[in-house]
Amino acid sequence: MLKSRLVRYIDAVARHGSVRKASEILNIAPSAVNRQILEFERALGMPLFDRLPRGMKLTSAGEVVVSHIRRMDSELNMMDARLRDLKGLQAGTVRLVAASGLMSSFIASTAARFCEAHPMVDLKIDTLSSEEIVQAVGAGDADLGLSFDLPRDPALTTLASMHQPLGVVVRPNHVLARRPALRLNDCVGERLILPPRGSGIRVLLDVAFAETRIDPNVVVVSNSVELRKAFVREGTGITILAAVDLVADVTDGALRHVPLADPHVPGQTLKLVSRAKGSLEPLQAKLAETFRRAFADLGASV
Repeated sequence: MLKSRLVRYIDAVARHGSVRKASEILNIAPSAVNRQILEFERALGMPLFDRLPRGMKLTSAGEVVVSHIRRMDSELNMMDARLRDLKGLQAGTVRLVAASGLMSSFIASTAARFCEAHPMVDLKIDTLSSEEIVQAVGAGDADLGLSFDLPRDPALTTLASMHQPLGVVVRPNHVLARRPALRLNDCVGERLILPPRGSGIRVLLDVAFAETRIDPNVVVVSNSVELRKAFVREGTGITILAAVDLVADVTDGALRHVPLADPHVPGQTLKLVSRAKGSLEPLQAKLAETFRRAFADLGASV
């Protein structure tokens, strides 16, 4: 409401790197966007953008202006949320970005509890890689991020974390399902369904395979956790996941998660993060608290 057209135009061009892309997002004619920015630059007496063949890049002056715009935007959002709190409406938008594997039962059940308690909230959830989550939350494009082994970054604050041991995922009638715990050596000869090389779990496993001199029998490679679990249910092979990736599957009895008690496989750390600058708005803080409670419940059940 208090954000001018010029501010929106500058911010959009800075985020998307071109007038054309910004105009598509804003649903405004490119000429109108460009004209407003040019007029402001003339009044300012210096350019905000270097106009390059491949797009628009912020100048030093542009960096100052955009930094101010984003601080102002954050403060306006906080003011808006607090005013809604005073009205008792508890309405607004919360943006969460998370790793794809968490999008099944864990996020679904946790987010459902939050939405039930706050029916007027618009909750937006997107799937991103760990690096993209760091960028999105650090830049203020998302309010909260949730993923395994997020890299340390000064732009982020860790709100909650939990160690998640990895385990072998098998059908309930599989011979390994009867074991209380397993080592990698117990999986020799099994048909493995794994994520691509370079991804979080795969890096841990490839190091462990090398250290134990195991030549894995990988029959399917997919970056989709849901697809890997589906292959296990169909009897194609077995996979390796953190317990949080299949809470509902284990509860329903569709799959069994047998812990990997192997010193070569350290497990993963699940983290909930927010932007380091500023403080969480009321609804963001409430979603964060909902996930903190879910972390505690999961930790008690693993």
